[in-house]
Parts: sequence; C-alpha cells; structure tokens
Amino acid sequence: MIYEVILSTLRPDGSPHWAPMGLREEGSFYVLRPFKTSHTYKFLLKHPYAVANIVGDILPFCMSALGDPSFDCIPARHIKGFVYVDVCAWMELEAIEEKNGEEASSFICSLVYRGMGRPFRGYNRARGLIMELLIAATRYQFYTEGFFEKLISEAKVLTEKTGGEGERKAICIIEEYLKGVFS
Repeated sequence: MIYEVILSTLRPDGSPHWAPMGLREEGSFYVLRPFKTSHTYKFLLKHPYAVANIVGDILPFCMSALGDPSFDCIPARHIKGFVYVDVCAWMELEAIEEKNGEEASSFICSLVYRGMGRPFRGYNRARGLIMELLIAATRYQFYTEGFFEKLISEAKVLTEKTGGEGERKAICIIEEYLKGVFS
C-alpha cells in the first residue's frame, strides 16, 4: 500500500524541506522513491532521516508540491528533523539502504518513532479528487490543457458538495500553477 504523506527532510542549513511523497509500506519497512533530480533525494543522501507527516488537509500537499513553503513545525522526537504542527500522525524514519534506479532511487527506511497529533476528522471526497489533480499537475507534460480544465471543473463541483475553504484554496493554487504552465 502507498500512503500519501508530506515528507520533511533537512536542508544543508538544518531547516526543513517539505515535499509530498508516496510512502510504500513493505512488511516492517517503508520505501521512499524520490526522483534523482529532486531536493528530497539530495537531502536524503546527505542526512538519511526523514519525517513522514500524515495530514488530513489537502492544502499543505498543494503548497509543498507546487512551491517551497515554510510550515509551522516542531522538532522530531528521536531524529534530527521536523514535524508539521497540524499533523494527525507522523513517523520518524531512517533510510538504511538505497537501491539506485535510473530515474528514481528507492530508500528502504526503518521506523524510528511513531507519534500522534490531532485526531483524523474523517474522509473528504473532494480531497481525493484534488490529490489526483495535484499529482497530474506535477506531471503536466503528459496531459493536455483540456484534461485539466475538465478535472478542475469536476473538483470544483465536488468541493462545493463535500469540501471546505482548504479545498477551494488548493484548487486555486493548482489552477494558477497550470495557467503558468500552459501560457
């Protein structure tokens, strides 16, 4: 199974770097697969620790996927790293092995510590569609502008039915990003 998390790694200056990431659970280990061109990959090579932040809000995913946000955070408990303050849960991970791939590497990670934040408030259907829209937006070169127009329209309708202010802001962030890509 793959969980969508906001991964925090350390920049060379010791500040947090935030990036959305799929975290694969494989038995008692977790696998991260950052692209070799990503900051996450470079930072994991230098400091093989990360925090997988499990959040219930789509907005920080959009902000970290399409920008370089500075989130409120607290120090991790057992590794040198950072935990997002509005986290539902987090896992402090140590990358114990790298399996080099052509475009991406797999970092096999062991769990150092698992923490709990605020309670998960429940599933929001709009977030699922916005997450898929966001992932597609980060891979925009594989899609047409018409594909995004249709998906954004669907996301807006579903957000009006089931979403809130965070979902509306997330769609705006994605729309602005895509306008820049396709203009």
